Amino acid sequence: MRILKIIKFIIIFGLSIPTYSSNGVWEGIFDINGHGNYDFTGLINSKDASAYTVKAKVVYSGKYEQNYNEFKWNLSMYLKDGTKFGTAEINGKIIDKNIMSGKWVTEPAKDYGNIYLINNNNNVLDTSDLINKEWIATKTKIKQKIIIKNNKITGKDDNNCNYYGSIKPLNQKIYSANIEIASCGVSDGFYKGMAHIKKENNKNLLFITATNKNFSLFMLLE
Repeated sequence: MRILKIIKFIIIFGLSIPTYSSNGVWEGIFDINGHGNYDFTGLINSKDASAYTVKAKVVYSGKYEQNYNEFKWNLSMYLKDGTKFGTAEINGKIIDKNIMSGKWVTEPAKDYGNIYLINNNNNVLDTSDLINKEWIATKTKIKQKIIIKNNKITGKDDNNCNYYGSIKPLNQKIYSANIEIASCGVSDGFYKGMAHIKKENNKNLLFITATNKNFSLFMLLE
């Protein structure tokens, strides 16, 4: 009888272990086959995930899974503003609710490495009407300008590509981004992704990443 009580206590205790949300923005570094330090920014909303690395010029889109302190990212990989070229899987553990430490591997290239991320929500602005304004890309060769009004997007760039769509809050830190590119050749189409606003050097920077079946979109605006 005592053994049954102990087993019952273990089961109840196990079921009552609190889980926690990883929603938000995670930033850190990873290496490729043991070489270099590359930046990585990942956005999580429930089971959906997107990410990007500026240095490696890659945009990611996919799914996120979490079982207590263990996590997995299953991501498609795209060249920044380019085509899909593979997949990546990241596995590891969450430490103290704000650190992700793990390993990653890609297909079909079989690249691999370590990755270390921290929850960076303190530097990311809460979703709000602040997003409704004119935003301009100043750090790209092709100048982009978009206007967000009532969470609706209109815009254009120096190549006369047109941007339309919507951007709405998903959670406290992340927006959904649904964008159509038109009059832009092979990259025309509908893109779905995520966005966030980060404070850097007293400037608000808007990051948008979105993908479709074939291409990715990366926008950094201020």
